[in-house]
Amino acid sequence: MGLSSTTGLFNRAADIYGVDDIVMRKRPRQKFNFSVFMQIDSAPTLSDESYGRAFQFEKVVSVSMPDYQYNVVKVNQYNQMRPVTTRQEITPASITFYDTVDNQFQSLLTDYSRYYYSQGLGPIQQLAPNATNTQVDSLFGLTATQALGRFFFNQINIVTIDNTVNGVQEGRTVSMMNCLITNASHDTLSYNDSGLMTWTVQFTPEHVSFNT
Repeated sequence: MGLSSTTGLFNRAADIYGVDDIVMRKRPRQKFNFSVFMQIDSAPTLSDESYGRAFQFEKVVSVSMPDYQYNVVKVNQYNQMRPVTTRQEITPASITFYDTVDNQFQSLLTDYSRYYYSQGLGPIQQLAPNATNTQVDSLFGLTATQALGRFFFNQINIVTIDNTVNGVQEGRTVSMMNCLITNASHDTLSYNDSGLMTWTVQFTPEHVSFNT
C-alpha cells in the first residue's frame, strides 16, 4: 500500500525499503557498521597474551568479504550440451589492518609465521656466507603441527550491526572457519605521503557460514 505519514502520498522506493517501518529491516546494509572478531587456537604461543585467544580486533581499516565461485562444466547428453555444477570454491577474504606503534597485528603475524615455519619473522643467527657449504644446518622449513592445532585462526567473524531494537542489536555474522594466511602485504613508505601505514592480509577459510 502507499505511504503517506512521512514520505508523501506515495513513494515506491520508501515502500520497498521500509522507510516508515518502526524497524527498518528492508534497507540495504551500511558498509561502515562492522566489527572483526578473531579466535586463536590454544596450541600457538602468543607474544602478546593481553588480548586473549578470542577478541575483537578494533584497528581495522576495511574488509573485503570472501567471494563464492561455482564451477560448472558442460557435458554431452545425446548431442545436447548440458551445464552441470561440480563444486563450490571460496575465495580469500582481504582484511586491511592499521600498522600501529604497539605492533598489534605485526605481533600476530610473527606469531603465525613462527608457528608454521622454523625461521619465522624474528631474528635468527648469522647465515653462512658460503652457499655451497654442505655442513650448514638449515634454519628454514615448515614446522609440523599437531592435528588439533592445525589452524592458527580457528575462526574469524565479520559482524555487521543493522538495527538496535529495545537495546538489543540486530545484525549478521559472517563466520570464516579454519583460516590460513595466503598473502600479507605491507605498506609503501614515502617522504611525500603523510598517510597511515597498513597491513593488507588475505585469509583463506575452509568454510563460511552466515548467521542472522
